[in-house]
Amino acid sequence: MQLSKPWMHAIGGLVVLLAGCGAGTNSGNNNSGNTSPPSQNVTVSDDFAGDGPLINYTTNNASSLRDVARVNNRYRANLTNNTNDITLHFNDYQGRLDAKLVNFPFEYIARNIGIGTQRNSQTAPGAFGDPFIFAGIQIHVTSLNSLNSSHIVVGHRGSTAFTVEGKNTVNGNSTVTDEGFNAAPAGRADIRVVGNANQTLTVYWQQPNPNPGVQADNWRLYNGTGLLPGNAPDYGAAAYIGLITYAQGTTGVPFVGTCDSVQLVGE
Repeated sequence: MQLSKPWMHAIGGLVVLLAGCGAGTNSGNNNSGNTSPPSQNVTVSDDFAGDGPLINYTTNNASSLRDVARVNNRYRANLTNNTNDITLHFNDYQGRLDAKLVNFPFEYIARNIGIGTQRNSQTAPGAFGDPFIFAGIQIHVTSLNSLNSSHIVVGHRGSTAFTVEGKNTVNGNSTVTDEGFNAAPAGRADIRVVGNANQTLTVYWQQPNPNPGVQADNWRLYNGTGLLPGNAPDYGAAAYIGLITYAQGTTGVPFVGTCDSVQLVGE
């Protein structure tokens, strides 16, 4: 049984005002990259209302993780197969990304994003066997074939369970750190990514806020600096930003990645 979003009843219609879902055609599989500027007709904010395909997303490598949709008013990625690490985002592996183009500067917030069981997406699976399983946000250069991206994800990183992981990948070489064991004890977090005017990123996270818009946020800088590890990609004037769910190896599979909403602040 899937639980409803904890904040939907508390603030009612305000959710739609803060994170309205875009309308239009469904996402497709884009493996060729896209260097065009963001469409002014595509709404980035999304509360994933209802059930069905994601709406107006550019999807890279859809075949690596086919079961991604809006389910019970959430983004839900059902990861049941990771043969040959097909879902992985690391070095020259690029799993599935569901994203939209944004121009720098920007501020993007994902609410209650993380890992869950197939029976209950809001209950994190145990960390038996030291799995590598995650859900979170990726920022990708506009050419989706390029092996240049950044991400911040929540889940189990081997023996460092219930953590928040940050990663930069430049030309297929990844640098990774995390916030330590049990940093995110629910296996979920809110994530905030600020794209600065100089085309760099500042990353924040917090424990899930059950009443955003009513209860104040308490953002903390990733690893105390807001900087992801290693060198960062050269993003240019625009980037893709969106949701990923992935595993490394097969320990911990199956599981689901979910997210309550994403918001492009000021949209």
